[in-house]
Amino acid sequence: MDAVARRREAIRLLSSQSWFALAVVDLHGLPTVSYIPFAVVGGIFGIVVSRLAAHSAPLLARRPTSVLLVDTETEPRDAYTRARFSIDVSVSPVAANSPSAGAIWSALERRQGDTVQTLRALPDFDAISLEPTGGRLILGFASAHDLSGPAIVELMNNAN
Repeated sequence: MDAVARRREAIRLLSSQSWFALAVVDLHGLPTVSYIPFAVVGGIFGIVVSRLAAHSAPLLARRPTSVLLVDTETEPRDAYTRARFSIDVSVSPVAANSPSAGAIWSALERRQGDTVQTLRALPDFDAISLEPTGGRLILGFASAHDLSGPAIVELMNNAN
């Protein structure tokens, strides 16, 4: 697969998936994986999390975090060849009522629908910014491609 086709596939994954798997290291050093709806906002992944969720404390403490987007749109002949994009991210909690928080909430509502209005009214939800620092795009056997944080941000900006 040439560079143009890889780029197109990465953009398709970023734009077609409405959620990703979120992997964090909890405050005891144990891994935790969650399902998180997201929106791309100015080169970052914007998410909102309940302080009651297992992944919230590690995110608010800026613990090591990665996300995984998996192609759920097309069914591969072989599950081992499913397209996927693993991205390491830098975590930044966003101040409530700030312009950045408003941008995340608005982008999530456009992408995820009316449920976001309900979540926004709940006092335990916080906006979080996840900035890509690097990643690996896998498009099948012998097709693994390491990408820098800036390269991923550029792909995200084209996926919007």
